[in-house]
Amino acid sequence: MKMRLLIIGFIMLLVVAAHGTEMTDSVYLPEVEISVSRVRHESTTAPMQVSVLDAGLMEDNQVISAKDITALVPNVHMPDYGSAMTSSIYIRGLGSRINEPVLAVVVDGVPLMDKNMYDHRLQDIQRMELLRGPQGSLYGRNSPAGVLEIRTLLPLDLTTYAVKAKLSYGTANSVEAQAGYYQRSDRHKPFGWGITLRYNRTDGFHTNTYNGQKVDYGQGAGGRIVLDACPANRWRLTGTIYTDWLRQGAFPYAGAQTHVIAYNREGGYERLAVIPSLRAAYKGEHYAIDIVGSYQFMQDLMKMDQDYTTADIFTMQQRQKQHNATADILVSSIRPIAPKRQAAAIRYHWQAGMSAFVKTNSLSAPVTFMREGIEELILSNANRGIRSVFPDDSIAISNDELLISGHFGLYNAGAALYHQSRLQINHWNIYAAIRLDYEYTAMDYLSTADVSYRFTLLMDGFENVHTSISGNKHAHYLQVLPRIGLSYERAWGTIYAYAAKGYKAGGYNPQIFSTVTQNQVMTDMAAHMGIHLNVNDPKYSDVSITAYRPERDWTFEAGVHLFPVDGLKIDFDVFHIRAYDQQLTVFPNGKTTGRMMTNAARSRIWGAEAALQYRWFKGKWSGIADASYGFTDARFVEFSDGLNDYAGNYIPYAPQHTMHTLVSAAYSPARKWLQKISASVRLNVTGPIWWNESNTVTQNAYPLLSANITVHWKYVSLQLWSRNLTGTHYNVFYFRSMGNDFLQQGKPRELGATLKLEL
Repeated sequence: MKMRLLIIGFIMLLVVAAHGTEMTDSVYLPEVEISVSRVRHESTTAPMQVSVLDAGLMEDNQVISAKDITALVPNVHMPDYGSAMTSSIYIRGLGSRINEPVLAVVVDGVPLMDKNMYDHRLQDIQRMELLRGPQGSLYGRNSPAGVLEIRTLLPLDLTTYAVKAKLSYGTANSVEAQAGYYQRSDRHKPFGWGITLRYNRTDGFHTNTYNGQKVDYGQGAGGRIVLDACPANRWRLTGTIYTDWLRQGAFPYAGAQTHVIAYNREGGYERLAVIPSLRAAYKGEHYAIDIVGSYQFMQDLMKMDQDYTTADIFTMQQRQKQHNATADILVSSIRPIAPKRQAAAIRYHWQAGMSAFVKTNSLSAPVTFMREGIEELILSNANRGIRSVFPDDSIAISNDELLISGHFGLYNAGAALYHQSRLQINHWNIYAAIRLDYEYTAMDYLSTADVSYRFTLLMDGFENVHTSISGNKHAHYLQVLPRIGLSYERAWGTIYAYAAKGYKAGGYNPQIFSTVTQNQVMTDMAAHMGIHLNVNDPKYSDVSITAYRPERDWTFEAGVHLFPVDGLKIDFDVFHIRAYDQQLTVFPNGKTTGRMMTNAARSRIWGAEAALQYRWFKGKWSGIADASYGFTDARFVEFSDGLNDYAGNYIPYAPQHTMHTLVSAAYSPARKWLQKISASVRLNVTGPIWWNESNTVTQNAYPLLSANITVHWKYVSLQLWSRNLTGTHYNVFYFRSMGNDFLQQGKPRELGATLKLEL
């Protein structure tokens, strides 16, 4: 069945392409300048792989957040994990489940400082532009695999005003409503304002059999206010306040053997974010200036039954409150671009900038052991050693609940200087860029526990032992991020090659602290009895285990953009990546409570990408055929956890193959009461995905079929849509906790309708 869907998808593409060739009038792909804040180049000749999603393409594919680009871009995988907090991203084999991302997300020039904010819904997105490959020389930290720039509608983009409204209903009583109004005035000087509001909710798709309730229910709301003005000649000021709130059930994790979700404690996630920003742009005759500043507030709360079973073992809460600020100044030269069919004289273009950020996070992460957890995780380990010496005696704990508190202050601050030069000699372009990136990171910590215990050999009653771990850790990192490239441009296309360095930031991971404190509790109990305790794995008793260094990645890429016939664009590239001090999420051996980020590996990645886009029209008919394929062979060169050597194994969680095929057609009868009817079909294939370092657990390649049909009237449109139309069963996540394996199933078939109003 899976192979049949794959074959059908490619047949659809070939049929439409062939049909279009017979019908095509002259169609030229537009020379659209990439509108991202720091890369200024035509999208069809950029010396890198750039995927541009306009409003029409996003509407056809129900793209409403960053995660939705997975369906349209090769070698990009942003799975829908257990909550909106878990925004894991894998691109070209790079990525990690927790902490720092490999992709930077920038909204209207403002970089989102925490990946917990990546999974949110935006209103009135006009364009998404994904630059694949390292962008460290211009964007710095956390962009070794690319940058996603999102541009929303601004009032001065209009001629007068715009009214927008949307109402959508789908499977699981999923509802989304949006409304927005934008107004432009040119009475004195150009000025505009806009306001948008949205609300969404869902009953959820996965059921917890323990209580019969949906696990992944949720609701959210948000909006933005934008002011847009040209107060003086050549200047433009744009101020925005964006808000986002959500509350959801979370963590639909089923036993790998039973495929049943069953746990007894509450799981959920709640988040509030407010992001005001200001952007000032000046465009002169010879240079342009972009100044962007933002303040980003976020607070969230996660509740988790961390054993994910009906047993009452232990739970965790994590509460964060972040205050972040960013600033960036970019100065670029302006020069005319020579016509494509005309040899250019020697031309020089440059960019220079500086940026800074501050990120503070007040985090509390208490872990509570219930009675079963105390018996299984603490007493069983302690009494195993005691009874080897005193067979008739044991340790008892009177606590019905044991709280291990954790309070952390996490601080990051950084500054950077960067420059890029482009020298154009006839059809050749030489690129060189460098960035100097400095970052300071620190963690204040306090973790405590109080245990009431009794050792039957020595004690008549219970006595209290207080454990406290406190202190401060800090580190400094300096990164030099070069990039050098070469491209050759002609009317038929562009050939390019480059080498560049990127990096993921280092820092501290408090999530392993519960294991550190748990070991210290047992050590303190033994010391209270006058006994020296040898912990099974001493490294998990040392706070230094929370630190991890930056991951450094070198990418070497060569590719082409081709235009063999009118309306047809073909992209192809091959790449090789070397990763050093690779950051991996690992779990301590046995039944433990924490997870750790560590610089455990060195890896190498080989890959290739191919994309084809064909646009055609004839009279009242038009259409698009779009297809892409990505291949990644990502393996460890060095990685040992002390027990096993994983050198040569595939890197987990990153798919080896990604493929999508989209066919869309539209008929425009040019009648007053009916403007257009359009339909599209999309097929995606992803996998295989290896779920662990030993490569013993795998998700095979799986297809997802989507389709929609839309009727457009003058001001109103109605779209009937579907996702996973064939109801494919697949898993998006695997992990191990306390020696048990768990899986998260993907969403089932979804059907829905969306009504839009645009004036």
